[in-house]
Amino acid sequence: MRTLFLHPPSFDGFDGGAGARYQMKREVTFVLVSTWLAQPAALVEGSKLIDAPPHRLSFEDIASRGQNRDLVVMHTSTPSFKSDVKTAEMIKAINPDVKIGFIGAKVAVRAARRA
Repeated sequence: MRTLFLHPPSFDGFDGGAGARYQMKREVTFVLVSTWLAQPAALVEGSKLIDAPPHRLSFEDIASRGQNRDLVVMHTSTPSFKSDVKTAEMIKAINPDVKIGFIGAKVAVRAARRA
């Protein structure tokens, strides 16, 4: 299965404060959040990992990476959830057959709830 592990792009005004999936725009300059996706990505042969927030990548920057994937695993958090769902919807628009899964505390605790 061609898999993409994705820390989705952040939305405008997102400061990445405490509790966010990635604290990249505040006083914290180094966080190991990417390891949460990097570790499983290392176990999936041929997978790709994109850590969009620290590189300030937009959806347009990553869109082509979702076109040829069977599975996209996205990390999410409560503050970024709505934005992350929009990213998932945009990926589905360009690749309707892709399966998308979310990981992170938000979806682990509230798995049955969408918002």
